[in-house]
Amino acid sequence: MHKLVALPAALLLAATAAVAMPQNAEASDTSTAASVLASLSVANETTTGYDRTLFEHWIDEDSNGCDTRSEVLQAESLTPVTFSSGCTVATGQWTSRYDGATWTAASDVDIDHMVPLSEAWGSGASGWSAEQRRAYANDLGLGVTLEAVTDNVNQSKGDKDPAQWLPPLAGTSCAYATDWVLVKFRWHLTIDPAEHSALASILGSDCGTQQVALPAVQIETAPEVAPAPISFRDVSASTQFYTEITWLADRGISTGWVEGDGSRTYRPLNPVARDAMAAFLYRLDGKPAFTPPAVSPFADVDPSNQFYKEITWLAARGISTGWTEPDGTKTFRPLQAVNRDAMAAFLYRYAGSPGFQAPGSSPFVDVSTGNQFYQPITWLASRGISTGWDLGSGCRAFAPVTPVARDAMAAFMYRYVNGGTGGVTSGCTPPASGGSTPPPQPPVVVTPPAPTKPANPGNTKNCTTAYFSTWREAQNWFEFYFPYYGDVAGLDGNKDGIACESLPGHP
Repeated sequence: MHKLVALPAALLLAATAAVAMPQNAEASDTSTAASVLASLSVANETTTGYDRTLFEHWIDEDSNGCDTRSEVLQAESLTPVTFSSGCTVATGQWTSRYDGATWTAASDVDIDHMVPLSEAWGSGASGWSAEQRRAYANDLGLGVTLEAVTDNVNQSKGDKDPAQWLPPLAGTSCAYATDWVLVKFRWHLTIDPAEHSALASILGSDCGTQQVALPAVQIETAPEVAPAPISFRDVSASTQFYTEITWLADRGISTGWVEGDGSRTYRPLNPVARDAMAAFLYRLDGKPAFTPPAVSPFADVDPSNQFYKEITWLAARGISTGWTEPDGTKTFRPLQAVNRDAMAAFLYRYAGSPGFQAPGSSPFVDVSTGNQFYQPITWLASRGISTGWDLGSGCRAFAPVTPVARDAMAAFMYRYVNGGTGGVTSGCTPPASGGSTPPPQPPVVVTPPAPTKPANPGNTKNCTTAYFSTWREAQNWFEFYFPYYGDVAGLDGNKDGIACESLPGHP
């Protein structure tokens, strides 16, 4: 652990200032934590392509028979360690800096990457070589890069950055934020806007004026990030909304499903459920920092729901407040399909309910001026986000109560961000009755059948390789049954929506 020496507050450098830092920092170089933060580049993260196996660990770098985990356990133990076999540490004494707990069994502690592997991937490591990623995953050159901490606390941290997670032990935020920026500096990793805001808040106090030793830089120049594009086996270049779907995947708003054979599917004709809609909008917004309430505002959404954070964020923003039931409770109806009129309302409120004068005459033959969502629907049409269906003779239909399919949802969001296809105005002049041309009719839209509810599997699985060979396999099983039966097999012990975090490949 580095030692922090307090300096006068006058030495504090604003976290947003441009600060010149040594390009090849040596151990003798020092700076303030705020200056280190200010030297980091702010950029959106890469959200696709990560796989834990891309960071080889644990390795025996010096060929002494002890891998990196063993080296850390030996270095951080407060008493001499014992071994169960070879160089596998069995006992010692470790005090977890995240919660202050002391442990004597090595099995009770995890070796935490201060900056998680998936966070490093999204911040620049996606452009590294395999050798550089291996060096990062086993970095023993900076004492704070790898830490022995309480296992379940480490699992609650997962891949979260300081905008999403800080150690629960009081008084540790300053040291944690300082160590975080030192690791990012050492490996030339970027920070995203929300992460920068959280770190600046912590280091903007006297904490940021403390002098720290700069670690030697391991990556000299910012990498050229070129994430591998996501490919869906059920979406081809001839798919109607191919451009919009691939844009959505590239932005990390939806990465589809990983099937049993390892391929990905998007399921473009599946309807969008309300819980998934919350997740789409939250990701579209850049996954903003948000602490979900301890008590759910909705009777049908438990804090263990895989999209609990996104749903409560949606409610906090006023994008959806759900329904008030006869008994006075609020419900969100998370598995109910989102109709096209509700999609218009979601996007309209997401945009901040902009001032918009709805036209006196509807541009759609199936949407009257008295429709409860008339203003959001016509706002959507005015921006060309949705132009409905052309019925001929200047007439168009919106099909407001038709569920939104996943391909159309991609198109809505793409046009919301990148601009629509031209506004729609009223001008329907159908032929007079009795003419040779029949009057236009709204399109007949066939609603896809609801997924068949699977049989309840019961508590038939557990988080061991006897049931799941990888974490992804366990997560797929968990996500398949969760909407119907909850965590029926008890795979998500810390209720964060991630199952079996002890299995290989967990995030």
